[in-house]
Formats: sequence, structure tokens, C-alpha cells
Amino acid sequence: MSLTVENTTSLEVEDWGLVDYGLAFDRQAELVQARLDGEGRDTLIFVEHPTTVTLGRRATRTDLHFPEEAYAAHGVALQKINRGGLATAHEPGQLVVYPVVELKKKDLRWFADRFLHVVVSLLADYGVAGYLKDGEPGVWVEGRKICSFGIALKKWISSHGIALNLNNSLETFAMIVPCGRPDEMVTSLSRELQRPVNIVEAKSHFLEHFCIAFDYHKKNT
Repeated sequence: MSLTVENTTSLEVEDWGLVDYGLAFDRQAELVQARLDGEGRDTLIFVEHPTTVTLGRRATRTDLHFPEEAYAAHGVALQKINRGGLATAHEPGQLVVYPVVELKKKDLRWFADRFLHVVVSLLADYGVAGYLKDGEPGVWVEGRKICSFGIALKKWISSHGIALNLNNSLETFAMIVPCGRPDEMVTSLSRELQRPVNIVEAKSHFLEHFCIAFDYHKKNT
């Protein structure tokens, strides 16, 4: 999927499919630099990753349940990254969304709140009531975390974003301390609905709510 929606600044929408986390990280960095150089456009990226544990700037070895070499033995990649937060997991079947956009309002809390409420709106489309917790990044459903969130800013250009559990197994979360909370329970939309979720449909819902939240408008074609 690749399309353009627009407001005063156009928004590119790209679907990278299943991509290694490190490669996606480098591609994001290239888009951020292009945006800083005035050569790129705001870009919303949909992607899935092979099984990966990401470690944010504040993460330490205490966020891992096993020695680092054990993860490789189980086919789980470890990736240290420049977003905020601690440890989280990526698995095929997640809806991962990275906005490489210039914040029109120079307020990270405003951006994060609106971005996470896009997820809440998407869940509502499926009859699931998601909510935010004050001071904690992510989205929860009845006390179970369904969406992880971490953002990085460089001169008000964002990267990283959300990982919403749709159809993924959740097994990798048992190998870490999710976001520094050993008692954190996690869930997925398919688990809440007791059925698989069409990821193409979910992406369409997300894009619709994102455009509403940040005032992008689709071209009439």
C-alpha cells in the first residue's frame, strides 16, 4: 500500500510488510533526515517485524528474564534503540505504525495523546473499550496492555510509534519485563474478540482515525 493524503502538508502512507527491525530502524532514520533536509514528506509507515525484543534508552538487563545469548538461541533478536521507554516485544501479527512527521504543535504530550487515542478509536470500531493510563505509555483493555508506545523526536520530527497486538502469539512478552512492570498482563485484539483480525481492515481503520486526529484529508479521485 502506498498513497498520499493531504492537508497543508501531504502525508505519504507506506506499507513495508514484514521487515527486519534493524532495517526498518535505518529506513526510518533516512526518512527523518530527509524530512530535516526539507526533501521529504510526512510519512506514516505500516510494518510488521520478525520476533524482536526492543530495549529503549532506559532499559537494562533487569528487563530481560534470560541471558542475552538465550534470546538468539530461541530465534529472538535483541535491538537497542533510541526511543523512550524500556523493553517491549515485536512479533509477526502486530500492527506496527511509525509516523515520521513534523509535529505541527510543538508539544510531545499533545502528540502522544492524540496518537494513542487513534488506537482507542480503532479498538472501538471492533467493540472493544481501550483506555490510557495517566503517565504510562500505551493502551489497555480491562487492565491488560494491548498496545505499546514509544516515540523519538529530532527537531520535532517524530519516529518510532505504536505496536498494537492484533493476531500475534504474545509468547515473547513472557521473556521480558514489559515496560518495566513484572506483573503487567498483555492481550491482543484477536484474543479479546476470540477470532482473527483482518490486518488490512485494521490498517484502513487506523489510517482513517489518524487523518481525523491530525487533520489530513484524502484527495478525491
